Amino acid sequence: MGNLKKADCAIFAAGSAVSPSRVRTFLRADTFLIAADAGYKLCRACGLQPDLVIGDFDSGEALSADAHMQVIPLNPIKDDTDTACAYQQAAVRGFKNIVLFGGTGGRLDHTFANFDLCAYAKKQGIALSIVDDHHLIFALQNETRVLEGDQSKYVSVFAIGGACTVSLRGFAYPLTDYIFEPFCGLGVSNETTASKAEIEVKAGTALIFVTDKDH
Repeated sequence: MGNLKKADCAIFAAGSAVSPSRVRTFLRADTFLIAADAGYKLCRACGLQPDLVIGDFDSGEALSADAHMQVIPLNPIKDDTDTACAYQQAAVRGFKNIVLFGGTGGRLDHTFANFDLCAYAKKQGIALSIVDDHHLIFALQNETRVLEGDQSKYVSVFAIGGACTVSLRGFAYPLTDYIFEPFCGLGVSNETTASKAEIEVKAGTALIFVTDKDH
């Protein structure tokens, strides 16, 4: 559910582990792989070798030498998280469809920062999605996303960065040009009722969570 194209770039962060089978669902053969500091461990646990590793390496993560792997060390005293720095590396390389693994779990402040990063990327014209074993999280702005109907999932909608105007079609709780304000919980735990459901965001930015019901 979510109908994402295969990613042209994947970032591995240091949050909760993601199953290798779930990771590979979102990868192409030529997907560029970036490990953000201790995200290197997650990348290797999935049987993958990153093309780039970036971080301040304060976790002491040991790197396996690879002639094709670039390493960018960062000063521990910096304005951005290692994950945000990894995203910037992906952006300057021109990637437009990025998936972040290991972006949830662990420290809640880092998880929240990654939600903000999804919205920040969207404003740059880049699709950044957070994926773990139970969630698919992405931002929408001035666009319509069609989701495959799936009764095993909840779909939740939140305004981020200000009010957003949202229409929902093919859902148990449909909406037409509803203005979501920040801090509003109205959009939590909706469900698809059609084989194709639509989320349309006409103004502002919406953060969408597609969540397993049994989680």
